[in-house]
Amino acid sequence: MYYVEDQDPILVKQEVNLDETALKKLYQELLLKFGRYVHRAYDSAIGPYHFQKSLGEDFKYIKNYSETPLSGGDGRRDPSSVEGDVTREPLGKMHYEYDEYVIPELAKWITRLLEGDVSVIDELKKGPVVKGSLTGSEEEQRRLHRELQDLLNSAPTNMDADKFRQLTEQISRFYLEETDEEDLKEQQEYYGKVLACIHFKSVKTLYKDKWNELRRVYKDVKEFYEGTGQFEDKMKNL
Repeated sequence: MYYVEDQDPILVKQEVNLDETALKKLYQELLLKFGRYVHRAYDSAIGPYHFQKSLGEDFKYIKNYSETPLSGGDGRRDPSSVEGDVTREPLGKMHYEYDEYVIPELAKWITRLLEGDVSVIDELKKGPVVKGSLTGSEEEQRRLHRELQDLLNSAPTNMDADKFRQLTEQISRFYLEETDEEDLKEQQEYYGKVLACIHFKSVKTLYKDKWNELRRVYKDVKEFYEGTGQFEDKMKNL
């Protein structure tokens, strides 16, 4: 696989090779040292399985799960869902409580690397970042959940898909576990260890001014063909 690095004033295309054995070992170490269960409890019209699907997580990381119907909900599942499928949402608001196993962010990046996603290299080079406190955002969580409930109540058959997506994405961010400062100090060395498992070999370079000129020309040509339906065909014939 390949990765383009910005080394101003040039862009460098590099061939990337991974030490997969070492990366898998680091993944296991990270789980053992920094993985942990976190207790969650909240009221919402949408449960944790929706958020896990939005974030690409695996449902197996939840245990001690319970849900209790609140006013306006009777616990019935969406009739379009398969009977017994808890990954579909109930009709109405529920109280959710469970323990969630939180995988360290760096371990997730290792998985993405092994799957061929080189975009995580930029994140690795930045190092660990402290995320906002979950407990300090409870009022904001409640506000978003209220907005979501109002949306579901006001438009059960004619949902504003964009608004629904926006709200669920905002709520999803609260379920990205924060990293405390002590963990950051311990994890810092692992960022270097992961980067040491990535081997780069330069294969091509491109001056950034040429790239910027190409982007400008591309934009001008696309605007020129706007409304004709011919732009894609012209690009194919280049």
